Amino acid sequence: MMKKLVALLITLAMLVSVGAAVAESGADQTPVTISFYSTQAGVDDATVELLGKFMEEYPWITVNYYPCGDDQLAAWLALYSAGTAPTVSLLDVGQILNYSDYMYDFTKGDTAFMSHILSGIEYCQKEGSDAVYGIPSSYQGFGLMYNKRLVKEVFGEGYDVNQVNTVDKLVAFFDAFEAAGYPATIVFSADWALGAHYLGCQFFSEWLGDKEAQRAMLRGLKDGEVSLIGNQHFNTLLDVFDILMKYNVNKADPLADTQEGDLEKLSTGKAATMFQGDWNWLQIQTFAERDDVATMPLPLTNDENDPRNNKLLGSCPKGYCVDTYQNTPEQQQAGAILAQWLALSPAGQEFMVKKIGSTLPFDNVTVVNENPLAVSTQEYLNAGKILDISTYICEAPSDFWLHVGPFMQAYLAGQMDRATLAAEIEGYFADLD
Repeated sequence: MMKKLVALLITLAMLVSVGAAVAESGADQTPVTISFYSTQAGVDDATVELLGKFMEEYPWITVNYYPCGDDQLAAWLALYSAGTAPTVSLLDVGQILNYSDYMYDFTKGDTAFMSHILSGIEYCQKEGSDAVYGIPSSYQGFGLMYNKRLVKEVFGEGYDVNQVNTVDKLVAFFDAFEAAGYPATIVFSADWALGAHYLGCQFFSEWLGDKEAQRAMLRGLKDGEVSLIGNQHFNTLLDVFDILMKYNVNKADPLADTQEGDLEKLSTGKAATMFQGDWNWLQIQTFAERDDVATMPLPLTNDENDPRNNKLLGSCPKGYCVDTYQNTPEQQQAGAILAQWLALSPAGQEFMVKKIGSTLPFDNVTVVNENPLAVSTQEYLNAGKILDISTYICEAPSDFWLHVGPFMQAYLAGQMDRATLAAEIEGYFADLD
């Protein structure tokens, strides 16, 4: 069965050659052929064009392109089974870490490029190791998305949403919208949105303290030594969630919403705010009528001097990695050049911004991003106001949201109280192998 799967995936993927002949400018270099596998679906032609630009700059390097299949991880593993492991791959950071034994450590080569990375390296590192197994390809920011027209109408021209830096100010912010006749917020009820983005990312985060404090919480839950109902930060998160529930435009039937419907309400002024992230622009931009939107932090405490209340949540979803298992040292060196070029060159950055709509975690970005939510993320990223959630993304159980999301949905619908929610989450950790 595995042989059939490998054969099928190789046939479907069809190695697309976009090779270039060695030009005179590369005459002093030894020609080398490498390959690139990308999990960025739907942009194959543009990727081939991008790799062509790379080979114009590095004419001694020929790059073959592997398009991804529907099951991206299975297709990637099939290439290993066939002995044709891609030299460079664009993978989810979790996959990079899971297969780090196969990966090139970027600290072993020229590390000058790392000075241009604002954030994201931590997503490509394993606990207790300084090795860097990938280069972040993009960044995602999320927090409280808001309708800029409604903010201007209710609070006036030039109002700075960063003034909303305590929970009490958040309540006053919401009350002002309600008094003006606008529902204050939307709680998107998808299991992944509640389990991962609201609870997981905010709980196993900088709000708990440093990395060791975050890891101690994970260990404590796995060992059955943590009482969530007695944990201050857990209760803080649920206190703020209760506020969101109170002002939720969908509270009459909180689980009947859809992502498209919620985003339409936000972007057309039927509600003022929604806790979600910059990736939603892909949907919002399709609406024929829409207002300007942006993202602001969601405060969790009443300490206006707590810098965490002025930070967006941010993560590095994918990274470029280089195989050392089936590629020669010469191919690895060429692969490292390609990975850095894809991340930091003007052509690579234009591709990620214009074709994908990504925020980039680099200090040399000059491409204008037409995604206003990504612009918000970039502004907070450039200012160093991003909350570290790498512990959740890289170290929490990968199915956390899948199991905990439904518990959060039950809490949202009033079908579960806080103590039961805490007990269910503790039970999930107790059942882990």
